[in-house]
Order: sequence, then structure tokens, then C-alpha cells
Amino acid sequence: MSLTARGWTVLGGGVAWCVVALAIGQRDLWWPGLFLVLLPLASRLLLVPGSIRTALARYLEPARVSVGEPVRVHLDLDPGGIGLGSLTRVRDQLPSALGDAPWFTLATGLGRRRQTFSYDLHPAWRGRHRIGPLERSVADALGLARTTSVLTGHAELLVTPRVEPLANLRDASGVGLATDTTLLRTGLGSSDDVLIREYHQGDDVRRIHWRSTAHAGQLMVRREERAWDPSATVVIDNRARGYSTRIHDERLEWAVSAAASIALHLLADGFDLSIVEADARVLSPHRVGTGREAMVLDHLADLAADRAHTLREALAACAAGAEGQLLVAILSRVDDPDAAALAEASRHGRACWALLLASSPQLDATQATRIREAGWRCVVAGPGMSVAAAWREFARGSR
Repeated sequence: MSLTARGWTVLGGGVAWCVVALAIGQRDLWWPGLFLVLLPLASRLLLVPGSIRTALARYLEPARVSVGEPVRVHLDLDPGGIGLGSLTRVRDQLPSALGDAPWFTLATGLGRRRQTFSYDLHPAWRGRHRIGPLERSVADALGLARTTSVLTGHAELLVTPRVEPLANLRDASGVGLATDTTLLRTGLGSSDDVLIREYHQGDDVRRIHWRSTAHAGQLMVRREERAWDPSATVVIDNRARGYSTRIHDERLEWAVSAAASIALHLLADGFDLSIVEADARVLSPHRVGTGREAMVLDHLADLAADRAHTLREALAACAAGAEGQLLVAILSRVDDPDAAALAEASRHGRACWALLLASSPQLDATQATRIREAGWRCVVAGPGMSVAAAWREFARGSR
């Protein structure tokens, strides 16, 4: 609790008045000076009742959104005390991804009750963002004194990557690459060679194998009509060395959005999908019966830059059970060791597609040449180009 600039001015003026009155021997002039001295001090004391802890409840609507989608924040506040002519303002403390929250004036005084305020946010990038704590400023009506405090408590907002609808893989059938049709017919590439498997959301109910379902205690489906499910692996190059050191890097955000868009597109097309990070960590949402899309988005919302130096381990993690299928890599940069690992990965008979994040024309051309010489089809893309447009480059076979 402290005096404002105006309060210090009034206090200083009162002291000066008293000194002048004493110097000229006019005691009657002390009273105006004494009044000016006591006024800011009294204003400061009047803030004490209004500074009692305020009860706060905060909730989000919704608590999980995609990048750019609106979220509404509701603040339910109870002043918790009597404000004697004080003015209370509150606002949430927000991370830079969410911008600045507006100030709200909290009415205080006799008979005041709980009050509700709402405001909208539009998250600029993905992640788990902390909303709060609440910043409170209490000032007297004359603006002579002010006290600031922070009300503990926060809410977490989960912001998932932006997802773009992509063209179907059938569009690539004319360029000699593996498609959904050819992948359905291939006899290569799956490590699962049984004829009965667990039911996945979207499977034809006519393929349910009731005897196995009764034996296993969960829905099982036949695989003889489709002896090998198509499988795909998405590799996302999240090595820190390929991005800037800023808190928010547009190229990394674009890479994560591309990975999310491609992963959800392949899941919708019936692919058994795996997502591999630069440190060789693998997410296999196809092993989950329901909620696979949400699992992918939640996982990618938390993805951060990694300290891995090469892609060798990540590409090696793709080798098991994916031969003859589709491998999509989103690459930030490619040097000679990475090119060797890419060449090794392409020897397994898979369709290998690479999205190279653009950096500079000369460097992009050099890296794209390395990728193509390793046996991969390469598209140079990044911020400024939509994921859907980059995906269509594979379908047209123009690069």
C-alpha cells in the first residue's frame, strides 16, 4: 500500500504550507496545511477495509481449443469486504500467447455482492497456457493512495495445433506412389499378421467376429477381407538446432500443425498411424479404441524443441513394421548424416515423402537435393504456405 504521485504531491504541499506558516509566525495557517498532510494519510487508511481478500472463481468456456479459436473466460468475484469510497480494478495475468486481459472495475461498498465478468481470448499458438493469477488494484476516490495485490489461483487452457483438411491420398495414385488403394492390397509392411484384431472406431460392424469377441471380452473384427491394414508413420523433426531460440518459432508451429493435419487425415483414412519425434519417442494412437484424434492433438500441443542432433534414431524407430507403407517426415534441416539416415529409411520399399521447412532459397535448394538423392519425394514449404497446399504438391507430383 502506497501513495500515488498525486498523494505525494498533496502531502508535500501540506508540509510546505506548515513550514511557511511556522516561518512567518501565522499559526492559523497551519490548519489548511495540516489538512493537506492528513488527507493522503486518511485515504491510505480507508483502503484497508477494501483490501480484504476477495473470493475468486474462474472457469473457461471451453477449456480446450485449437489455435485461433475463441475461448471465453468467466471471473466470479466476491469483494469480501466493505469499500469506503475505494475503487477496485482487477484483471488476469496472461502469457504472451494470449495477449492482455482487460481491466474490470469491481463495485464495492455496503450491500455489494458477488459479481461476474467475462472476456474473450484468441490463442496465438499452441500449448498449455496458464490464465491467472488475478491482479488487483485498489485506489481511493481521490487517487491519492493505491494498493496492489495478487489473488492466487489459475486455470489451464489447452490449445491444440491448427488442423487443416487435406486432399485424399487417392489424388497421388497417378504419380507412381503408394496410395490408400495400393496400400490396402500390399502384403508388406505390417508386423501384425493375425486375422483377428481389436475393433477400432469406424470399422464395419459386419466384420465383428462374435466368437472372438465373447472369448476376449471386447469387440474383435475379422481381417480376411483386408489382410493388411495400411500403416503410416509421421516423423516430426523437432530438434532445437533447426529452429530459433525465440519462445515462439513460426517454423516449429507450422511443422506441428502439418504433423497434426497429416496425422488426423491418415487416421480418418483408416491408417494404422505412428508419430515419431526426433528423440525416437513414438506415439501409436491406432492402439487406442477411441479418442485417437484427441490423443494426437494433446500430444502435439505439448511438443517442444529437443536436443537430439541427428534423425538417425528417429528414422530407425520407423523401421519396425512399416515396410512397404507410407513414411512422411517434416524436416527442419538436413545435413549429411541426416541424408544418410534418410537414404537408409527409403531402402525398405516404403513411399517416402518429406516436407522441408523453408529457410533461405540457397539452403533450401541444397537440402532438397540431398533429400531427393536419398530417395524421397520432397516439397519445400513452411510459414506463408498452407499445409493443404504443400500436401497437394505430393498429389500432383510436381516436385
